[in-house]
Formats: sequence, structure tokens, C-alpha cells
Amino acid sequence: MGQLYGYYGNPNLNPEKSKQWEGAFEGLTAGVSWRISGYRNDINDMIDYDDHLQKYYNEGKARIKGIEATANFDTGPLTHTVSYDYVDARNAITDTPLPRRSKQMAKYQLDWDVYDFDWGVTYQYLGSRYDSDYSAYPYRTVKMGGVSLWDLTVAYPVTSHLTVRGKIANLFDKDYETVYGYQTAGREYTLSGSYTF
Repeated sequence: MGQLYGYYGNPNLNPEKSKQWEGAFEGLTAGVSWRISGYRNDINDMIDYDDHLQKYYNEGKARIKGIEATANFDTGPLTHTVSYDYVDARNAITDTPLPRRSKQMAKYQLDWDVYDFDWGVTYQYLGSRYDSDYSAYPYRTVKMGGVSLWDLTVAYPVTSHLTVRGKIANLFDKDYETVYGYQTAGREYTLSGSYTF
């Protein structure tokens, strides 16, 4: 939120520096393409925003480690993509969770074609996460619950050059917040097109 509503710059702000390690296994088993990876990211001079002073500052060190698993497979005309992420994002000095980051995220995407229409349904789960309640001083840490969201997409190639796309995001109009105290827009409709030469 500070990026949108910040007032003051900080000439002493240092750029973030990070080191990342990642290892992965992937393969194809019984028609299922899969990948499992683990990673760790150590960040020095992590940039954060101070709501009281209304400026950015270097908080210190962060440690983000996690596991990602994905799988893709087909059943007849249907294409399935499943993914799961486990993320442990912490301040490396205080060992407290970093704000607004879900520990668990899961996603399922189903795609199919019917008479040149490309359809897609996506389910996404965002696990609980922590944030700060700035409505009173001193600020307090709050735990925000998890949320399940569904999206519906469709695309149609009008010509070999023109494709029209439509999307309904948050199909069931779920009330949720990604930042404590700020409601999301709810159900959204999008219509777009692309033309290639």
C-alpha cells in the first residue's frame, strides 16, 4: 500500500541484495508431466514501508524458503494443471512471518475446446496470512483467513489474426482482502482482443 500512498522518499535506501538456491526433479509418469522443486532465498537490506513515518526503509534480512509441486495431464479433451506451493517467508532477524504472504497456495486449472472456443476454469486457494491493523496505535498483528477463488475464461479466434477473450474473475463474488482493511473489487468482467499481423 505504501507504493500507492507513500509521501516521502528515503535517500539512504539501499537496494535489496539476494542469494537464491533451487533444486528440482521433473519427469513424465503414466501420462502425467510433473515437477517438484525446493528453494531458498536470502535477502539482505529488504525494503519495507513504515506507515507511521510514511516512507520506505531497509528492514534487514529476510529468508524465504519453500517447495513447489506441479502436474499436467490430459483426460480425453480436458487438460488439467495442478499446483501446490508451500512458502515459509520470515524476517531472518526476528523470525516473524513476513506480512501478506500465504504459507500455502493451491491451484487447479481445467482447459478444453468446444467448436473453436477455448474454455478454462481456474480454482485458486490462498492460505491464511498475517498483516497489520493500522486503524489504531499501536498497530497490532492480525491473521487473515484463507480464501478460495474461481475464474472462468473463454477465447475465440474470430479470424486467423483476431482473437477475442472474455474472463469472469472471482466467479462467485467472494468477499476477501489481500491487504487488511481493503476489500477487493469482487466479481470482475473482462473483455479483450488481440490482433497479430
